[in-house]
Amino acid sequence: MKMALVKAKVKLIGVKGKYSSTALADTGARMTLIDGSLAERVGVQYTGRTINFISVSGHAVKALEALVLELKVEDEALKYEAVAVANILEKVKEVLRESGIDENVVIGLLTIERASMVPDTLTAR
Repeated sequence: MKMALVKAKVKLIGVKGKYSSTALADTGARMTLIDGSLAERVGVQYTGRTINFISVSGHAVKALEALVLELKVEDEALKYEAVAVANILEKVKEVLRESGIDENVVIGLLTIERASMVPDTLTAR
């Protein structure tokens, strides 16, 4: 049986607007990652902290920690969720697009746990 990428419906609510999509639920990512252009569009609140990590593509990434007013994963609404904001590499965006997943949001483990979500690679949910 083939394992699938786990996807989840997400909705971001910031101080400037809202954004809904279907995103990758990545248990290998600690924090939820939001592309810088989307963070600007919805209006996140930056904390002043810098976060360094290695991306799924193996590249060193410097991100800014921010809060979204609400991050809804499936039916679970998380208030004031901390996220990492960085410019997602175009080649990573391309892989996400080809997989039918939003290229601007990757749901990380902390968000998955807070939302009481149990990712299942067999059902992709």
